Amino acid sequence: MKRISALIAPALVTVLLTACSSSEDYLPPVYRCDCGTLVLDGDSLEVLGAEYVYLQQEDSLFSRRYFVTADATAEGENEEHGVSLILDVPNVQQGAIFYPADGVFTQFDETNFNVAFDTTQTFRVTNGVASVIAAPITGGEETVNLDFLVRRELDGELVGFERTLKGNFTIVVD
Repeated sequence: MKRISALIAPALVTVLLTACSSSEDYLPPVYRCDCGTLVLDGDSLEVLGAEYVYLQQEDSLFSRRYFVTADATAEGENEEHGVSLILDVPNVQQGAIFYPADGVFTQFDETNFNVAFDTTQTFRVTNGVASVIAAPITGGEETVNLDFLVRRELDGELVGFERTLKGNFTIVVD
């Protein structure tokens, strides 16, 4: 019995020492797609991610809903500050799409945790155009250039002054 205890004790010590070891603090991965730039009121913002899904409609193969996020952190800000854009394009083969358009969804949000209140503001596209250089039918890169005027939306009403949102992003269609 003493022999079994003598074998278990070192194994128990090894397990305890292994369980008590420390590891590096978790840092979330940094997403940078190097796939475009948005320019909000003259400030250049690096696009962190650009994705798409097909819209469920008649020409769904040629329709897109783009999801774009960009880093808007300014010098001296310590908390997260970013923008996101959701942009529907009914048919990428049209080339240019003018907004606002009936039945076409667009939304632009700015989230800034460096301010004490109203951390997320939603904007509506009031005027503008998105130009799409569509990917080949077999797949490849698709580029979207946009030039919008956006205005803050609060409780369904437009408030404040218009802001400019320009830029471009590229996605890969499989």
